[in-house]
Amino acid sequence: MNQSLIVENLARGGTLVRNESFLLQIGAYPETIKDTMGSGVPDLFLVPAELFDTTRGISAADLEFPIYYNYFLKNRKLRFICRRSQHSALMTVLTEAIFGPAELSCEGEFVDGPETPGYPHFEKELAFYQAEPGLPLGRRTLRDMAVPLVFNEERRVTVDGVAIDDLGGNRYLFSTEHASQEVHFERPQDQECCLPAPPAFEPPMFGVTIIGSGHGFDAAARTSGFILWVNGSGILVDPPVNSTRWLEQEGVDTRRIHDIILTHCHADHDSGTLQKVLQEGRVRIHTTPTVIRSFVRKYGALTGLSRSEMYSLFDYSPVLIDQPVNISGGEFRFRYRLHPIPTVGFEVFFQGKSFVYSSDTLYDEKIIHSLHDRGVISRSRMEDLLSFPWHHSLVLHEAGMAPVHTPMEVLEQLPPEVKSNLYLTHISEGSIPPRSELRLAPTGSANTLILEVPCPELSLAQRMLDVLGHVDLFRILRVDKAAEFLRIAHYSSHPAGQVILRRGTPGTTFHIVLSGEADVIRDGGVLSRIGRYDYFGEMALLLGSPRGADVVAKTDLELLTISRYDFLCFIRGTRLPGLFRQVAENRARGVQTLAPENRVFGPLSAYQKAQLLAIVRPLEISAGENLFEPGQSVTEYFLIDSGEVEIEPVSGRNVVAREGALLGRVGREFQPSTHTARAIARSDTRLLAMDADDLMDFFRENPGVYVRLMEAMSEPFVNHVT
Repeated sequence: MNQSLIVENLARGGTLVRNESFLLQIGAYPETIKDTMGSGVPDLFLVPAELFDTTRGISAADLEFPIYYNYFLKNRKLRFICRRSQHSALMTVLTEAIFGPAELSCEGEFVDGPETPGYPHFEKELAFYQAEPGLPLGRRTLRDMAVPLVFNEERRVTVDGVAIDDLGGNRYLFSTEHASQEVHFERPQDQECCLPAPPAFEPPMFGVTIIGSGHGFDAAARTSGFILWVNGSGILVDPPVNSTRWLEQEGVDTRRIHDIILTHCHADHDSGTLQKVLQEGRVRIHTTPTVIRSFVRKYGALTGLSRSEMYSLFDYSPVLIDQPVNISGGEFRFRYRLHPIPTVGFEVFFQGKSFVYSSDTLYDEKIIHSLHDRGVISRSRMEDLLSFPWHHSLVLHEAGMAPVHTPMEVLEQLPPEVKSNLYLTHISEGSIPPRSELRLAPTGSANTLILEVPCPELSLAQRMLDVLGHVDLFRILRVDKAAEFLRIAHYSSHPAGQVILRRGTPGTTFHIVLSGEADVIRDGGVLSRIGRYDYFGEMALLLGSPRGADVVAKTDLELLTISRYDFLCFIRGTRLPGLFRQVAENRARGVQTLAPENRVFGPLSAYQKAQLLAIVRPLEISAGENLFEPGQSVTEYFLIDSGEVEIEPVSGRNVVAREGALLGRVGREFQPSTHTARAIARSDTRLLAMDADDLMDFFRENPGVYVRLMEAMSEPFVNHVT
């Protein structure tokens, strides 16, 4: 080329390729537009080979906000380069996000169907937002806003005087008649946080912790989203990208959060939802059937997962409109707001106090009356939209540009008694007029908005049962074992600094952390920090060995303690003795790394590794020994700890699997599978074997691991799975 290309990696993900006359971005990660708004947002994007980054759990082709920016602010179309195999999925994703569901059927979400007061006629409302008289159809279509450019059969596309060749593996050759330059796009890696562990955050009985209060174009602020605390349990509402990392940095125990409320499927509200789903454990998503169907279509297209596979990743709890829904002991009521795609807001009532979240909505009396006069909304829908409940103890309301959002001048006119309980979100702080008595919602756990409520009667027995339900190995117990647990577990409290266990002493007790944190210490060094729902002391009980480390209270600590005799009686007749012993023996043998080289199991959290330790068992085989044959049912899976195994497929070339490889074919949607290759040890080999049913249960509880595995299985064998 006349001028060499400048290649620049963006902080949030994506790579800029540019010179004075050419600008292109490879990859579009959530919030990527915030990286380029200062220097110039491209109108030309190249979609990477994988639409979805399974490692980080987020889209790598999030073009929605770049489209808005180019169309509405720059009056131009966004162009995106993709492979033919990606075209349909991308059009599905963008259509769903920008224009909403193609088919709208929400009658079943209302008690009296279309006759329910406030019932929205979405076809008319969405048509209002899509209308643009100057266009041929009188309304916007995706083709008016974005143009796909598809690689031809020679894997080449020419645009803006530059020929781009897809070399495979996310390598691209950029050429003009004068010169060529190869560019390699790499997925961005999460940055390891080197900050010291913050103090543990103790959530309120009822309150709100704001994760972000900015909008999708605000480069200086985290995008809006928050945690609603009810009864001490956390509910994530429209979690922004990387919320889990933010929570850890704020000292929030993520195991207190098992619920998500998804209000709608715009990228600045849903991009962190699937990321949370794919991280650790299972979560429940609460929203309407209309919204969840849109979410499943959108992210099913991105990930390549089927509808049933998408639903298998989380527990779905449908909500009805304006009907009481119990979440964590609070009474929720949901309503559809006014937005370009179906969007819900909600109210919460708990212990005499209340909270309301507007979600994204237009609240402007003049415009709403005008929509009724034009026949876009019915009278009852108009009355429902105008009767926003400003009276609540705490009000979190959005602000922005009409008609998509609520204009600031409307909020300025609210009476002082409303403003006293009102916080704004989805807006830049600089957009709030001075002396308006309006406030931006403050972010961070230290600025949690607390609603003081009387502590509900929550007995020790209820707290004990909550802990029992969160200890991974105890989940297999029958319900009738809960009463026995209440009889044998004894409560104790300990001040910070107190030694709970000493290394070298006999093992006589088993402990579960009810609240607080403790350090596990050996030879003056902290091996690990344990907190709520963690257990310790089982190894000495099961193996008959002395305590292997000191345990010291880091903070004030509440424990449940079970004597050795009661513990052994409690687990007798269940699978627990074998599982606990397996964990203890694996830890004693040093089986804790669990193949860090393996891209499926390498990224596991400490909690997930503890789960896996319960189902792996060391196995040694000699050179020449067969592991399995083609056509055999898969009853076990194997991780190679050391050594080599030759894989001889029924068709295709042989490959050698080494340390870190997972051996065994996993069926889609957890269905039984058969081996498609012969596996023979090339050397004396040490394996970690796992029962097939146990591993499938692990995948169901940890869907992100399953998604990474499905991606790995779609590729040729590269030392990770066969």
